[in-house]
Amino acid sequence: MRGLRLFELEDQAWLPRPIRDAGTDYIRFMWERGAYQPIVRRLKEALIATGSRTIVDLCSGGGGPVVAVQRALDEAGLVVDFILTDKYPNIRAFQYAHERFIGRIRFIDQPVDAAAVPDHLNGFRTMFAALHHFSPEAVRRTLQDAVVKHQPIALFDMTRGTPPPPSMAILGNPLGVVLAAPFVRPFRWSRLFWTYLVPIVPLYLTWDAFVSGLRLHSAQELQELVASLPPNDYVWQVGGEKFPRSITYVLGYPQRNAAQVI
Repeated sequence: MRGLRLFELEDQAWLPRPIRDAGTDYIRFMWERGAYQPIVRRLKEALIATGSRTIVDLCSGGGGPVVAVQRALDEAGLVVDFILTDKYPNIRAFQYAHERFIGRIRFIDQPVDAAAVPDHLNGFRTMFAALHHFSPEAVRRTLQDAVVKHQPIALFDMTRGTPPPPSMAILGNPLGVVLAAPFVRPFRWSRLFWTYLVPIVPLYLTWDAFVSGLRLHSAQELQELVASLPPNDYVWQVGGEKFPRSITYVLGYPQRNAAQVI
């Protein structure tokens, strides 16, 4: 992958939890504005093809677009449950999502590595807007872990070289973050403190938004990673959805479902 590999603050273990959680709250708030609507049809067809009705969401952050995606799947006539996971779980945000969809969104309150998902977490693995956090080798290990454990997987992210949706562009503007603060839920005094009194969160989000744009993986690069995996019985799809927002994806599931290839 030829994108620049600068670091994002959100990924650093030393970043204080209140600051990281404030940031992922903002990101979830913005993603709920519907930027992932283009992939709902493809995700629905893959879920039907695999018979999966439980989604294990990796790198969930503050919940990302999960609530919006679940609503869209409901409207499309497919009822699924989500399990939220993350290396640095934002527990209050996970609880907030759980309360909005009692029994439909659950979460793991312990760290979960996307490249080493615990054996008991079975389901269709997804990742939204987080693939750019991974190096090429980490992406490869994430795909390989799904193959070894015979779990379907679909990773979605923005497309390199395309403008972000307006809702996410706000994160690249400190003023936008400041203006959005009163509307972000769940409410936290700590988020207001780190946004207004000591404005670390706007600066951290602006930096991470800039770096994210440089680290996005292209469909060609993802195709090369899929080709580099050891021989497997998976049906793979790599490509992009271009309307109304450009989304790049890699999706795979075991060959036993090949009769229903999407």
